[in-house]
Amino acid sequence: MRDPSGGLPAYIAGAAGSCLIGSDPEIIAATGYWAPAISWDDLAIHLYMRGLPRPVTPLAGLSELLPGTACNICDAAMLVEELWSPWDHIQPKTSSDSAHQAEVLLRTIQNVVAAWSSRYPSILIGVSGGLDSSIVAATIPARRTAVTGVTLVTDDPDGDERSFTRLLGEGTGIEILDVAYEPADIDLGTSCVAHLARPIGRSHALAYDRAMHRIARERGIDAFFSGNGGDNIFYYTQSANPIADRLLTHGIGIGLLQTWRDVCRLTGCTPVEAALASWGSIRTRGRGYQWRPDPRFLHCDLSANLARLRGAHPWLEDSRAHLPGKAAHIAALLRIQSGLEGYDRRLPAMINPLMSQPVLETCLAAPSWMWVEGGRDRALARSAFWRILPRGILERRSKGGPDGFANQIISVHRAEIIDRLTSGHLARQKIIDCDAIVSTLCNDAPNLGTDQARLLSLVDTEAWVAHWSP
Repeated sequence: MRDPSGGLPAYIAGAAGSCLIGSDPEIIAATGYWAPAISWDDLAIHLYMRGLPRPVTPLAGLSELLPGTACNICDAAMLVEELWSPWDHIQPKTSSDSAHQAEVLLRTIQNVVAAWSSRYPSILIGVSGGLDSSIVAATIPARRTAVTGVTLVTDDPDGDERSFTRLLGEGTGIEILDVAYEPADIDLGTSCVAHLARPIGRSHALAYDRAMHRIARERGIDAFFSGNGGDNIFYYTQSANPIADRLLTHGIGIGLLQTWRDVCRLTGCTPVEAALASWGSIRTRGRGYQWRPDPRFLHCDLSANLARLRGAHPWLEDSRAHLPGKAAHIAALLRIQSGLEGYDRRLPAMINPLMSQPVLETCLAAPSWMWVEGGRDRALARSAFWRILPRGILERRSKGGPDGFANQIISVHRAEIIDRLTSGHLARQKIIDCDAIVSTLCNDAPNLGTDQARLLSLVDTEAWVAHWSP
């Protein structure tokens, strides 16, 4: 049985008269009952579907037990059934008042983080000065656990968030280390997720991982904590779906007008634009949530063949999926799942407290319009922690990140990236479009936008394939 958070992988391999389940493909391979090999068709689908969780992995003969499901092993068969569905938790069971929901969320997160941190005497937490990681850092009971915060800093101002992490340190008393991204940590031939059964990483993440691991060794850290999944579980949205949900739930009234105003304030759109967008969500809701594939830099023949595929998942196809906002909230949970599988038995445990089952169920119970109340993103979480977090963090609307460092990697290693991708496994299998990649990389623009993330994902995938290939 696998818990709904997706924090620990559960891979399955079978042979005649046997079934092996493990959290690490290399452990399963070491038994001798399963030999690693790439399933090129499944790898192509994985890249095209932008990481939609599927029971089949790109490693041939290795499947995965999805979060919230159980595997019943009988003499002649193996039956997988769903034990937990997010749709069981979408209706508030107590008060519909947002103040009450915020209080429940606060207590739930405090209890969950306290329970997790009680297992580890020494914790290292990655912080950005953003809402999600700050919530986790401020909730760890420091009197019982040694807590150290780390923020990774780039040369680009957008990746230097020390002004916000300083507020967090002053407000909580946590020591926060400032560590620069090291270009020397980048090795394009090494995948940052080589221990997983899916290529879900990007090459620049190696610098983050290696910096954290160095600090962990120096300080004898027992576990890594993070705020991963916060945008997903707190339903970070820039859409008009909350208007559609409120109209479908309560009809026309003062509450609908309030949510309409909140969406306009949050997104900067006009009332007419918000009304048209919410009507579009209502009109198409009968088709269910449409998972969008990503054909960028994939071979045109491959994209044409895969265009007929639907992004199928039981959570997206549930008969109760009639609220567009809640459907999008649940799709966001699927989007983060594979990125939480940080387990590597050679390193301290990776804990993502915000994705724990009690927090999941509490957040799902809150209506979508509560997350945009007052024209603020993740509004319910901001309300829950307004007494605990520094005001500068609570009111922060910007988001930093390592994009500048990622663009620097592409600029410095441009020739190597072109060589690795155009002469590698993905090119030989006609999975990627080499001409499109070369054309983009020959552009000397300092910022490639969203293409930057896709290219570094493909570079890491190439390294992942090399790791698992005989």
